[in-house]
Amino acid sequence: MLGKLVLILILFLASVFTGVGIVYSKHSMRKAFIELQVLQNKFDDLQIEWGRLQLEQSAWATHGRVEKLAREKLEMDLVHKERLVFLKTQ
Repeated sequence: MLGKLVLILILFLASVFTGVGIVYSKHSMRKAFIELQVLQNKFDDLQIEWGRLQLEQSAWATHGRVEKLAREKLEMDLVHKERLVFLKTQ
């Protein structure tokens, strides 16, 4: 009789621990899934920002803009034939 009672107690405790383990496992998986979704959204936002930055960089680096800045800020100009000077080295 005592052996059956011990066996029932062991099986009861095993089923309780199994249930707790399943609940903990499900909870951990849900937390991990939520974190994955947050990281995927962050990745999507970063991809969008990266695309915008690439567009902005290409806009800033256009030939016309670089030439305009060279003329206005650096006071550079195209070289004309009359202003060319050739130096000879010996």
